[in-house]
Amino acid sequence: MKSFVMSDIQKLAFDAANGKVREGLTKEQMNDAVRNAVIEACGGEWNVYKFMANRYGVFAIIAELMPVSMHSNLIGKFEDFAEFKDTALADKPYFVVEDDAVYPVVTCARGNQDIERNKIIDKNFTVPTIVKGIKFYEELDMFMSGKMDLSRLSEKATEAMSNYVGELISTTIYGSYSSLATRVKTTGAFDAATLNTMIEHIKASTGATSVQIFGTTSALSNIVDAFGYSDGAKDRANSWGYYGEFRGTTLIALPQAYTAGTPGTFHVDVNHIVIVPSTEKIVKVLFEGEPFVNMVDPMTRNDMQTEILFQRRIGAAAITVNEGKYGIYKFS
Repeated sequence: MKSFVMSDIQKLAFDAANGKVREGLTKEQMNDAVRNAVIEACGGEWNVYKFMANRYGVFAIIAELMPVSMHSNLIGKFEDFAEFKDTALADKPYFVVEDDAVYPVVTCARGNQDIERNKIIDKNFTVPTIVKGIKFYEELDMFMSGKMDLSRLSEKATEAMSNYVGELISTTIYGSYSSLATRVKTTGAFDAATLNTMIEHIKASTGATSVQIFGTTSALSNIVDAFGYSDGAKDRANSWGYYGEFRGTTLIALPQAYTAGTPGTFHVDVNHIVIVPSTEKIVKVLFEGEPFVNMVDPMTRNDMQTEILFQRRIGAAAITVNEGKYGIYKFS
């Protein structure tokens, strides 16, 4: 979310989306309050002429609520390895990656301080954004009768944008494979010793005391240990589809989904696992500027159809500026 203070309606929507019930209000009443704000912006009731006269007030409310809804959709799925920032338009924040070099300690002659210095060089990068949008339309008579539900359209737009960000995160991670150091990437059949060595390299490179392994259920099912498993671990594997740990390292299943517009095609690769320090966010996601919501006046079109446009500036990057921060194991 943005670094500045949320508006009252954003706070209300955020609390409702995250199940935080306010004193004297149920979750449904909180959701109703958000919906009622849209109705009030139309003049207190649906009337096509009142809406047309006040539509930019309605769009402003939708633009306020969209970042809150997207944040709620994304944070539970990707918060373990993705950092989200929501900035003002034209702001280009730098993401800083700390210098993890281990500096040598040298022997000095007594009474001599003339030794070579080491400069601490933190690396930083920005995340470029591009405009992504989605447009819905309905026939004029559905719009005139009030059956074109703007709240539902907003929800569908937010869901589509969130799904796109999920695809973007997955593509960013798997696309960074070639940029990683050889010691933290490998391709081939699963080998327990190889994975264990990668884990140790990541711990040594980052100073982390523990790491986590992410992948789809199918990918995690490749991870087995010749040490053997207890009956309890086998029961969990039968329930989850994978063992929950590998030599003390937690395995976490990523949510799977279809690529938009191509039913049946997974957008989270089923043949990769990602090894991430427990304290590191390896993907940086940037939302730049306010969402843009607009409407094409049906009277300007020959078919008199009503169009609603939703846009956001979105970008993502992986922290390959430090090539030992995380690892990827490709199964073949």
